[in-house]
Amino acid sequence: MTGLLLHQAPRMVFCDAKGEVFVHPSFKALGFDGRGFVLPKQEEWIALPAGSSFFYLPGHCAFGFDPVAGTTAILAQMQGRTVYPAAGFMVPGYTRLYLPAARKSDRRITLPLWPYTAVGYAGGRFVVAAVRIDAGRKQRPSYYADRPSIAKGMRRLSRQYPSNRLLEHLGHCALQYNCRNAQNLFLGRWEAPLPVSPSCNSRCLGCLSVQDTDCSSSHSRIRFVPTAAEVAEIAIHHLKSARAPIVSFGQGCEGEPLLQAGVLKEAIVWMRRATRRGTIHLNTNGSDPVCLRELAACGLDSVRISINSFHPRRYEAYYRPQGYAFGDVVAGIREAKRSGLFVSLNYLTLPGFTDDADDVARLVSFLKKGDVDLIQLRNLCIDPDVFSKKMALENSRPIGILRMIRLVRQAVRRLRLGYFNPAKENF
Repeated sequence: MTGLLLHQAPRMVFCDAKGEVFVHPSFKALGFDGRGFVLPKQEEWIALPAGSSFFYLPGHCAFGFDPVAGTTAILAQMQGRTVYPAAGFMVPGYTRLYLPAARKSDRRITLPLWPYTAVGYAGGRFVVAAVRIDAGRKQRPSYYADRPSIAKGMRRLSRQYPSNRLLEHLGHCALQYNCRNAQNLFLGRWEAPLPVSPSCNSRCLGCLSVQDTDCSSSHSRIRFVPTAAEVAEIAIHHLKSARAPIVSFGQGCEGEPLLQAGVLKEAIVWMRRATRRGTIHLNTNGSDPVCLRELAACGLDSVRISINSFHPRRYEAYYRPQGYAFGDVVAGIREAKRSGLFVSLNYLTLPGFTDDADDVARLVSFLKKGDVDLIQLRNLCIDPDVFSKKMALENSRPIGILRMIRLVRQAVRRLRLGYFNPAKENF
């Protein structure tokens, strides 16, 4: 990097133990690409999206680039206080390009399940190493700031459906966990959730609802299987009355919905008997191709299948499947497309892994077959050190997330890239 470009590079951002955010007077912001610390290019920085926030990383050392010494430098203290790396937490719709420039100093620390992103400061504003991947603005915090309206919607639906256990569960999710989809239900708009499964046939390293690692889960998983009548009651209400309605199975507060296929089929049939309005969607690991075909026949409109890699070993190391294998997921994607569903991939991304040269080649090769309509580049929420250790990434050859995105767009021009589940009017 030339002296002029280095002068323009964002400055380092760090935090103290209280979470207060500071900008270094001279050090430049670095990112971590999976192998080492790097100075991101100017095109890889964007303004921190409105509504985003900061994290600090306890038990970690912060690193910046010292332009005077011309080398990477550790920042342990500033003005007599211990400091820590800062990380950005972006609103939905943005894909992270680099992890924070941090190194774990206390191996006992396991970071919570969040998508940590490199941050800096330039031009009088905070910036993040990211790219906007979806023009949609849903799930912006400002759209959910009216808590009284959410509570009012909960009371109204509770009076209307007083014995519906699923409604009670979603009320807890809306208020205690700030689940945006659950809040949508009570605000009468957009995508509303239909969790059905307390069990799962995957044991994902980054599972948000059940953890067997040192990291705590982000929230509780549903503890019961709702009846098809309970599911349909909520879904039909939303499909008939909400603005731009989507109802979706497969939420963060549940396991794998295909394990409750009978409930799904019966509920979908009831929904479509009641109304043709709105979109019925399924988020799934795609482990049962036959079930996906049967759900499509019942009236399912779209499916999003979660995957992190088209390398079988890497897939199974993260998802740790029980009773199915990577080949079943590939078959599920193809069967969903053949059955007439709009097919998305929930492609969990992490710098240094997703942009591995071999992984990118495998992804492009599969996408060229035409079985996928949309790939949603979702930032994987996990402690990067935990992920790296569990996945054994010593031989990773990252080419950069931004380059990966460009290669995918060039290779498969008909493919859409995004973040949100689309309504069927936008298929």
